[in-house]
Amino acid sequence: MAMKWKIMIIEDDFLLAEQMQALLCGQYEVRCVKRFDHVVADVQAYEPHLVLLDINLPGHDGFYWCEKLRILSNVPILFISARSTMQDTLRAIRLGGDDYVVKPFCPELLEAKIEAMLRRNEQYQEQKTIDLGYGLVYLENGQVLLHENAKVDLTPAERRLFSVLVHRKGCLVLRTELMLDLWETDQFIEDGTLSTLVSRLRQKLKQTCGNGVILTAKGKGYYIE
Repeated sequence: MAMKWKIMIIEDDFLLAEQMQALLCGQYEVRCVKRFDHVVADVQAYEPHLVLLDINLPGHDGFYWCEKLRILSNVPILFISARSTMQDTLRAIRLGGDDYVVKPFCPELLEAKIEAMLRRNEQYQEQKTIDLGYGLVYLENGQVLLHENAKVDLTPAERRLFSVLVHRKGCLVLRTELMLDLWETDQFIEDGTLSTLVSRLRQKLKQTCGNGVILTAKGKGYYIE
């Protein structure tokens, strides 16, 4: 039996959330968030293939949670809100939302949008993992590094650097290529800036798993075996 796609509903109108769950549960596995102070943790624990996100939520709003989720994951986010201004729609998309539906909405439209978003993001059907040894596993979809199932905290720059090296695993990545990927230029960046970033990341990995993982080709670049 094929695994169902998982959808998480983040909506404080519990009646509407239950109605959406009833609408979708025949085709998808659906879970509704019941508390709104640990949204990111709930999403990480459930690992949905798509998130339905309201804007007007208790405490932090949907814009805040979208921005937080985008730091950790590329999971598709469909905003569902009674706020219908172009300003709200543009803000949602710019913060990382993938689409926007205004309440009240047609159930068939919601189903069609969900189906289209999941079809465009089929890579979420299976979490792509890369085993790096030393207890390290890289989750490619969310650009998350785990050590013995615990998340390794990386800065945005460290995460970007590691992602480039992992995707080129077994190949030498030239310093100029890394600078282009990280800073979109190979000029006006002090030579020591990249070296410092690599050294800091290598030290963090060594403290985590006992091995620096990143190897140096002197004067050329870096690679992961």
